[in-house]
Amino acid sequence: MPSMQIIPIKSNKIIEKNDDLLSILLESMKREGHSFENNDILVIASKVVSYAENRIIDFSSIKPSKQARRLAGKAKIPPEFAQIILNESDYNYIGCVSGAITTITKYGLLANAGSDQSNIGENQAILLPENCKKSAEGIHNNLLEITGKYVGIIIADSRTIPMRLGTVGCALATYGFLSVIDERGKLDLYGKQMTITTRAIADQLATAAESLMGETNEQVPFVIIRGYPMIQISSSEERDLNSLISAEDCMFIGPILPCIKEIRHGDNEID
Repeated sequence: MPSMQIIPIKSNKIIEKNDDLLSILLESMKREGHSFENNDILVIASKVVSYAENRIIDFSSIKPSKQARRLAGKAKIPPEFAQIILNESDYNYIGCVSGAITTITKYGLLANAGSDQSNIGENQAILLPENCKKSAEGIHNNLLEITGKYVGIIIADSRTIPMRLGTVGCALATYGFLSVIDERGKLDLYGKQMTITTRAIADQLATAAESLMGETNEQVPFVIIRGYPMIQISSSEERDLNSLISAEDCMFIGPILPCIKEIRHGDNEID
């Protein structure tokens, strides 16, 4: 059985907008006596990618709509933040709980469309990277050029699972390795053929990494996973994780979509 190392890399500075992310990563690794090996997997917190790509928005630039103000009241959040969430989700929301609007975006089912008010200045929000797949590809290629090592990339975010308390890791994008393994057609211990099971390898590794990254002031935006039997893939084999299943085919969301559409029928306010 293979064994894995999970190596946290504390950033040598608080990452700010337009920072050179790779320079900070490599300097932080050097300071802690680490270097990349072939077939390492680098897990990067999506928030620092967003900072480096200047995905920060000031509330002063936002004019809340009537719909945003109504949802903000239900969710007990600033109306400007509610409008940002609506913009980021293209108004594709399910409903509210205290502190969050539940949305469906290109990254799946997300609280607040992945927008966040933590670890950011007052009256600001930080958005998810514009294109996580493109960001992951760029990091992979740049590391290969700088270090000469083949490193798989995961851009990770925290996410809640329906009906479970707390957050787990989620891979918003990967590059350089097979991130979902299809077990269909294989036999179980009793010789029965598997029919629907696929393994979300990247999400599992993201959760392992986020157990060390933390959610508050840890300042650990990078984690190296070493020893996982990574399967390298070519650029032509790369797939967007977020396109592998539709909302309609999801066993959790698919059955309730008709109910959501019925409840929201006619709920299109024009300011």
